Amino acid sequence: MALGADRIIGAPGDPRGQGVRYRVVRLHPQDLRADRIGLGATSGVDVLYGNTKCVNDLHGHGQFRRGLIANQRRRGCRTCGHSVYADREPLGAFVAPSTGARVIATSSLPVLTMVGKLRAAGRNGDAGKLIEAYCERRPDDVQGRFLLALIRRDLGDGPGAKSAIEPILGERRAPIQHLAGLIARDHGDDGRSVARFKRALLCDPGHAGAWQALSRETALDVCGVRWATAAAIVDPADVDAWAGLVSVILVSNDVARSHSLKVLASKALGRAGAMMAATAPAVTALTCDRPVEAAKAAECTEDTETAITRLVDQAAARFCDIAVVQARLDLRLKQLATQSPQDRSNYLALLALHGRNARPDDQGLMRHVRRVIAFGNLHASASDLRQTFTACVAAKNFAMREIDTNAAMIVGHALGLQALCEQVGRPIELRWSDGARHVRIGDREVSYTLSSSNVIGFVSRLFLFEPGLWRWMAGFDADDVLLDIGANVGIYSIAAAGLFGARVAALEPYAPNLQTLRQNVAVNHLDDRITILPIAATDVEQTGRLFHDGGAAGAAAQHFESSNATPETAAAFDTVEGVPVDLLIDRGTIPFPTRIKIDVDGNERAVIEGMTRTLADPRLHSVRLEVHWWDAKGRAVVERVKAFGFRVTVDDDQKNLLFTRTTAPAKT
Repeated sequence: MALGADRIIGAPGDPRGQGVRYRVVRLHPQDLRADRIGLGATSGVDVLYGNTKCVNDLHGHGQFRRGLIANQRRRGCRTCGHSVYADREPLGAFVAPSTGARVIATSSLPVLTMVGKLRAAGRNGDAGKLIEAYCERRPDDVQGRFLLALIRRDLGDGPGAKSAIEPILGERRAPIQHLAGLIARDHGDDGRSVARFKRALLCDPGHAGAWQALSRETALDVCGVRWATAAAIVDPADVDAWAGLVSVILVSNDVARSHSLKVLASKALGRAGAMMAATAPAVTALTCDRPVEAAKAAECTEDTETAITRLVDQAAARFCDIAVVQARLDLRLKQLATQSPQDRSNYLALLALHGRNARPDDQGLMRHVRRVIAFGNLHASASDLRQTFTACVAAKNFAMREIDTNAAMIVGHALGLQALCEQVGRPIELRWSDGARHVRIGDREVSYTLSSSNVIGFVSRLFLFEPGLWRWMAGFDADDVLLDIGANVGIYSIAAAGLFGARVAALEPYAPNLQTLRQNVAVNHLDDRITILPIAATDVEQTGRLFHDGGAAGAAAQHFESSNATPETAAAFDTVEGVPVDLLIDRGTIPFPTRIKIDVDGNERAVIEGMTRTLADPRLHSVRLEVHWWDAKGRAVVERVKAFGFRVTVDDDQKNLLFTRTTAPAKT
């Protein structure tokens, strides 16, 4: 088949008798990006949607070897060397950049169903291309245009979402009006968004999403509590709606004077889940209107501190850092701090509230830190704060050893934020939006999808966990290529590409993490900067088992083992492909890396043995490795890397090591 050829074939002998039809195209190797079409990037590949018999009939040579990449069947022809992929389900539509050929797999599944499946799998880019093609053919399809607007909004294309939904605004359907309101809010048109939410409720008074959206928009006036109450009543099982009601009550002007609001807050807490119910003492403290009551209600304990800071975080996130909401919380916390100056919890909550912005020439954030430090426990004296990075690492160590954990995490995050700000010499801003956490450094911004509680917890204290890694990435430039082995949901891959300008190859085999990683790349429009490979790095090419605990996105501690090895545990596992880094580079699957990050939870030796040629190449500047170097296996890994001409230092906490080539130029 000629390069870029595009033809549709039948599926002879379809075992399911569904009459599935397939479109086949021969693509240029540069089109075969794993994050673009979900397949491994192999030179000279025929991409085929079909069954095994169809593959053999088309290719003609018949001699195939078997393998597995991302749970898809792969068979490479021994005669011509081409790989042919057969997938039991279509992967969607995409356009080959080098040829402009459009590849669409059609099956017995309806297109809109396939779009939903792709979106649920985190493949918004593929879903968007498929629904775009569908809407070109059927511009008047209401459901198609609704999905197009929804996916464009997911991808951060506000103008595109607005143009997609405008032709169907006359439809009296609550989901359409609700989405139109969200899009209007994204554009800063609060008046129109409120009108759309109200119209959604006229179409369906039981639409909980519209009630919740209205409560957020009107939280600062008399209607806010009413809308939030309605949102909870229409869906009593939704604990998030009850938690939202508590947040709206907290920022209400009348809460300190209204007995009925306090009673309502108490009842809402009882329905808002165990996590929210645990904040009851903090809610009482924040709604007291007399100093004696406030002091008694907010008697300082670690549980109370945790509750107050959690409430502040949740309110700020729910109202997407609206300035007026922050000002009200700030005023209330300062009043409580004045009434109870001996109580650290109020100062800690103020630090949590303001730990979202830092400027190189402004010590406002550090003043909040010093007020908390003055209470003792975390540091011997405030003089430790002169070195913000060192103080951040010290606070992190307190948190990791579970000493004054909540305070240590909040202080450590603030110190890590200030340390990075001082290093890059630019302001840093963190903010929440619907379903995302945004990070802005200077004129560059990235966002992270809040796909699970694991991810929310991590991005809430983003600069606490790996301060040395942020310091390392701040030295990247446009010529650098980061190989992120164990990318998880892409927190650092996204930052390296979107904030610091590097190109990235991200390896992540665990499916829930991979789904969110793809979402993050698509939302940040970094498809041209980040290559995603759904594989594990290892010493020899093999199909193996990835053991895991079944956690949601953001879960760590997965471990790859050869399928020939005797499993040491009965834990759940996925079958994934393991490929050495040297082989990925030799095949041209990934560019040669100048920086490598390795976080593989125990499989370090195999990863290092699979990249010996890469380690020996002087183009590689540095390697950041998480390893337990104090035990025998870890020491052996460290010595193995050092033998290739690297010096090693502890980068932040004990287990994070930074290897820098001894002959490397003076880069961070």
